[in-house]
Amino acid sequence: ILVGILLGSGCFAQTTDPSLFYKEQIQINQDGMKVLGGWAAANFIGSGIATGQTQGSTKHFHQMNIYWNIVNGGLVAFSTLQANKQRQHLPDNWEANRISQKKIEKLFLINTGLDLVYMGTGAYLLNKSSTSSSSSEMLRGYGQSLILQGGFLFLFDGMMYLVHHKHGLKHNKLLNQIAFDGQRISVRWVF
Repeated sequence: ILVGILLGSGCFAQTTDPSLFYKEQIQINQDGMKVLGGWAAANFIGSGIATGQTQGSTKHFHQMNIYWNIVNGGLVAFSTLQANKQRQHLPDNWEANRISQKKIEKLFLINTGLDLVYMGTGAYLLNKSSTSSSSSEMLRGYGQSLILQGGFLFLFDGMMYLVHHKHGLKHNKLLNQIAFDGQRISVRWVF
């Protein structure tokens, strides 16, 4: 038991406090929201300026960028408000962390799939623009924007999934070896 405790103490040094794990998860999200917020601001400003200086499909491209990044900006604001609430109610057990970890990973994985739908919709609009006589410029601009925005979000959501997954694996390795039933602690090593 003493050898197990000594060998395992390095594992416990990583994170023995369940609330610390959750704080790390919140920080990962907030770092990601800084990236998304920067993308939204850059698109909003750049396309805001370009919309007044362009015409045709390019104008529609920039208009859709503005619309899309209003939503992104709203997601950043909502996420920041949620993070502030979450910091006030940190879970004090590992099971709550596991559930939260699985939810956040699933959310970013689903979003990555939706991003493919956005890009596919953009490609459809782009293709449809060649056969439309009345709204070809709008379809072309909107399609190009959806491909760009969906492509960025695909990379963003994919990276967020990978970062959260890595965060979860770091702690799952320890958690899968240790069990506590309220009265006793057991440690399991597989050779």
